[in-house]
Amino acid sequence: MRRISPALVHSLPKCDLHVHLDGSVRVGTIRDAANKMGVRLPTQDLKELTKYVQVPPDCRSLSDFLKAFEVFYPVLKDPEILERISYELCEDASKENIRYMEVRFAPVLQAREGFPMEEVVKSVLKGLKRGGRDFKIRTLLLLCCYRSEPPITSIQTVNLALKYRENGVAGIDLAGDEAHFPVGERKEAFLIAKKNNLPATVHAGEAGGAENIRFALEVLGARRIGHGVRLREDPDLLEKVKRERIPLEMCLTSNVQTQVVKEYDLHPFREYYDLGIPVTINTDDRSVSNITLTSEIIRAIEYYQLSLEDIKKITLNGIEHAFTTEKERADLKREFEKEFQELGID
Repeated sequence: MRRISPALVHSLPKCDLHVHLDGSVRVGTIRDAANKMGVRLPTQDLKELTKYVQVPPDCRSLSDFLKAFEVFYPVLKDPEILERISYELCEDASKENIRYMEVRFAPVLQAREGFPMEEVVKSVLKGLKRGGRDFKIRTLLLLCCYRSEPPITSIQTVNLALKYRENGVAGIDLAGDEAHFPVGERKEAFLIAKKNNLPATVHAGEAGGAENIRFALEVLGARRIGHGVRLREDPDLLEKVKRERIPLEMCLTSNVQTQVVKEYDLHPFREYYDLGIPVTINTDDRSVSNITLTSEIIRAIEYYQLSLEDIKKITLNGIEHAFTTEKERADLKREFEKEFQELGID
């Protein structure tokens, strides 16, 4: 078998379908933003600040994982800061040859008095477009409805996605603490999206059970599932996902950190892949988890005995199920296949 070096993995063309903007903020940017907005941080020392804004080693749940955001969330409610972190994410991703990326965030969480949700979305789109141009990376935006916010905000989010669908917004998502907030309250918002043929993905089967995956698919109309780790709890649903080739946006390190799975070797990634389910490898929250897509792929290779051909297939799964136009999917597939071929990966 061909030796797979970290340098080779770094050079591979990549696709990240599941990356949260607010979980991908540079520590230095957090400090700059806090100083600009007059928000007091636990420390000004970057090394020490890192300990506060990254997941601790003893993280034991999704709720614990989300606590890492509390330190810096107040500093993100600013148009210049949101544009900056969007731009910097493009730069960081391009450095490891991520060529296509769908960035997601919940505009309701960044809005404040004088800075409404629509202006929030416009700020992020501005940063992504500038970053995409400067770093030659294709990015699209997914707007997240958020479980802990009032249901009306989900409808507002979907309407914003529809308004900006020709200007960089590709679809919607449902995010937040799955363990404590039911998905049923979001039905009306997702039916609006479905009626208008707006693609949807849903965080499901992470902190909640397989029944949430079924609800996401059969009621909310999700075309992809974020995480989907607990799919195997429902054999009939697993067969449906396999038969209909419903993609799973898998995030390995995040799942271990939130203790959805206890260890990497207990993760169902390889099981789902062997069944023919179109799994993808994604970062989730790059900075909060202290990872890159390169490191996640390396981890998948090591734990699940993947070949370069497997990685190519998994990468092309992402392109096949991207929320973009048929033409762009075809163009991206040709570009990726050409680059893999140049690297000697058939």
